[in-house]
Amino acid sequence: MIKQRIGNVGVLNLLNATEESVKSFGEISNVGMVLYKSGQSHLLASLTIGNIGKTVEVPDGYRYYNGKLTIDPVYVNSLNEPLKMVVSGMVILGKELKREQLEDSGMKLIVNGEIYAPTHLAGFASQFFAEGSHTIEFYTDAPPRFENGVFTLSNSFLNAAVAPLHLVVDGVLELPKSLDMELFQEKIEKITVNGVVTLHEEQESALYKKMESSLNGVINVIPAGYELIQKKIRLNSRSIRSFRGKKLLTKKPILLEADITREAFEGAFEKINSKSFIVCHEELEDLVYERLDRFETEVLSYTDHFVVIEGEQEWSEDQFQAFENPVNLLVEGILSLKANVTAETLQAKVAAIDLFGEIQVPEEKLKGAVQSKIRANEGHMITAGETAATQSTGLQNVGELSL
Repeated sequence: MIKQRIGNVGVLNLLNATEESVKSFGEISNVGMVLYKSGQSHLLASLTIGNIGKTVEVPDGYRYYNGKLTIDPVYVNSLNEPLKMVVSGMVILGKELKREQLEDSGMKLIVNGEIYAPTHLAGFASQFFAEGSHTIEFYTDAPPRFENGVFTLSNSFLNAAVAPLHLVVDGVLELPKSLDMELFQEKIEKITVNGVVTLHEEQESALYKKMESSLNGVINVIPAGYELIQKKIRLNSRSIRSFRGKKLLTKKPILLEADITREAFEGAFEKINSKSFIVCHEELEDLVYERLDRFETEVLSYTDHFVVIEGEQEWSEDQFQAFENPVNLLVEGILSLKANVTAETLQAKVAAIDLFGEIQVPEEKLKGAVQSKIRANEGHMITAGETAATQSTGLQNVGELSL
């Protein structure tokens, strides 16, 4: 039986696991948190796990909840029996909630994450939520405003705020260049981000003043004067005219067609800060290097023309023979070679291969011919028979895995 290999798992849930259900899993590189019940420690021991952040035992009779739980008078009154729960995530106590309501509810919560409580419950909340690994923050006027996923902070959002906000973002927070920073100072009391912040250099100091604790994630700063490009761009002699003396910041590829002149390129870009790669004609290669901010940026030049392989494509001998001159192949998806493709054809019709995806060859003896043409190699090559096994054995990242 082929065992699955998994890269990173946020939460490994063993609450309903059995000896049989864990057998199909081989190795897990990293696990943020493991949930298990008493008597299940042997199941955890049977798994091969590189690193574990923490383990949480869910006592008998307790339920498990992952996410945001709001406890207010309406919620408490709706309970038919005392609530016993392990919470991974966030607990928000409503402003109207009274100490007596919590005490009389008989609820028992084990919280791993954050608790937000009104100031009138400051002393009591720490005693009531004694178990678990959590932090408690208190608010005066209103509980924090929560946003998930990709959230762009706009002037409209700030204008709609009646009182200064504590903004909590789980995901990506974007501060556009057009953001009114005076309005930001007025309407944002505090910011908490679990994830990524993307902002402009001139906004950086204002953000730090609003963050009481260090960021749980990464800050991407767009240098002053630079324009952020968030998708792959492919330019020709016409489309490049939309760029005039631009400074670009990008993590995506830039593809430049052969009809772009040196003069057009010089007029379009002043600087390029790229964490990806740039494809250009060899006539532009020296100019591209002159404009790079980063020494690590890879410049992939071509002599005649290039073809981008996206998605899944299957190429035959005839498709290679159709090229008059040797072609550069940029493989970002999956390129499958048919059985009639010969090593001689690859030698004659392919100038170079830049591999960022996958190439499938019909038989082992063709691997050498393909390998000799590979220039940039950040992908992999397999024979057709290996495909099914490869696809069934691995996952990279999983938020929550229940066995």
